[in-house]
Amino acid sequence: MTLTEVAIKRPILVVVIFLALGLLGVFGYLQLRYELLPKVAPPWVVVSTVYPGASPSEVENSVTRPIEDAVASVEKLSNIYSYSYEGLSVTSLEYKYSADADQAMQEVQRKLNSIMLNLPRDIRTPVVQKFSFDEVPVLKAGVSSDMPSRDFYQFLKDDIEPAFGKIEGVGQVSLVGGDEREIKINLDGQKVRAYGLSIAQITQFIRASNLDFPPAQ
Repeated sequence: MTLTEVAIKRPILVVVIFLALGLLGVFGYLQLRYELLPKVAPPWVVVSTVYPGASPSEVENSVTRPIEDAVASVEKLSNIYSYSYEGLSVTSLEYKYSADADQAMQEVQRKLNSIMLNLPRDIRTPVVQKFSFDEVPVLKAGVSSDMPSRDFYQFLKDDIEPAFGKIEGVGQVSLVGGDEREIKINLDGQKVRAYGLSIAQITQFIRASNLDFPPAQ
């Protein structure tokens, strides 16, 4: 019996078959998962370490290479790109598509914690950040004012940046550029020697003076 004969002699069977196929199609469509903006780029984790006053060669030997050796064994790592500048080390880790960015960042942080004692004491705490091309800034704005440059920068940092950060849906606000307030201390070499002090001791005194302690109960 051909398909044509079945359709003529048993029309109800054909209707049932097509209804079943239609219901399966509707069910499959409702279960279909899709993203309007799918992730098409692998996750990245960036480690930035500030080493004040160090030359690029010193940064590379003392900071960049130890960090490379520490993070080279993390799972699902595809490539490592390192850059050493004056006073700054940047290590970029490219992961495979199947890697989870949050888990990768936590693993990198654990690796860094294990080598902190081997890094120079003068470095600042390494900053670990995840990066993805679908998380690039969606809004950039330039601002200007007649205020003094340092006062204007402090106003943006203390008032405008926190206000933008509280807006619903805003993930991160970054302030780039500006004339940040800075205090320079010039020492009199003769007086320093007369008091029997060293530059390192004076630096420690200044750091201790900038610490804030809670009032005693």
